[in-house]
Amino acid sequence: MTLKELREKEKISQAKLAKALGVSSTLISAIETGVKPASNAVIGKVKEVYGVVIEKAVVAEAAVKAEAAKVEAKAAGEKAKEVVKKTKAAVKAETAKVIKKAPGSVTIQSPLGGEITPAEILARIPAGADKVYIRVDQNKAYWVKGDETGSVDLW
Repeated sequence: MTLKELREKEKISQAKLAKALGVSSTLISAIETGVKPASNAVIGKVKEVYGVVIEKAVVAEAAVKAEAAKVEAKAAGEKAKEVVKKTKAAVKAETAKVIKKAPGSVTIQSPLGGEITPAEILARIPAGADKVYIRVDQNKAYWVKGDETGSVDLW
């Protein structure tokens, strides 16, 4: 017999059963749903109070489904990260192709009215920078080269 079956047979709430056993209703819920196994102390108290022996552990269907959902969510998250990574790489590659094919044909306009080309930006940052971030609203190009970082004014 499970703890839940006993409680339903006795027609009592989790709170009333918890009080009779001297434990919390949270523990009763955890045992009934399979989150925690019944301890030897709880099993002994149930036998003392109700004269029956309950099962030590119940693997609840909901707990199994919840664990499966966690595994699926993690796998989906990893797949989404990979898709984002591939998409970023593809966009970066295509952007590089456009700039190489038509240098100077891309012009970035400042909200304040200035203009600059990607080639002009690259001329202002250290050679071999790993990443360059453009913030036209701040009039800045931020760069990363290994452990070094810095910024230059665009206009």
